[in-house]
Amino acid sequence: MKKIAIALVIVLSFIACNKGRVTFYVNDSTTTTVKTVFPVNLPYDIPVGQINSTNTQEYENNNTAPDLIESVTLDKLTVTITSPADEDFSFLKSIHIYIKKSDDSDKVEIAYSDNIDPNARSITLTPTNANLVPYLKESSYKIDTKVEIKKVLTRDVDLRIDLKFKVTA
Repeated sequence: MKKIAIALVIVLSFIACNKGRVTFYVNDSTTTTVKTVFPVNLPYDIPVGQINSTNTQEYENNNTAPDLIESVTLDKLTVTITSPADEDFSFLKSIHIYIKKSDDSDKVEIAYSDNIDPNARSITLTPTNANLVPYLKESSYKIDTKVEIKKVLTRDVDLRIDLKFKVTA
């Protein structure tokens, strides 16, 4: 009986500590182009640019605010070829995605893939464990991409990058 009472106290304490916390997701998307001029077998930076995040609306929807954010992690990042329609990832050796604040501060790696299925038209990258609170407190941020091409491209390839962040406030 004593063990049950102790277990009940522990469970109730855990619930009380988590009261008021909310976890939700912020989904953002952007596009970029891998140009035909990229060098083969050398890492090459592709500045993607600024993303106006959907986070402000998600904060309102979840009755919270940027100053109440406790943690932000990248839950999922997918890169999809949008054009040309018959292209696959056979040209890509590796891809690394970075985030930085809009003021061009230092960038932090958030996802990568060094083992890409050459037949795929969409790939899911491996998220890092980077602390993303400073970036998702802002209404916008920038994404940079570093790619390594393994064969000469004869045409530009358009990519869509879909980001899903897990936010706890």
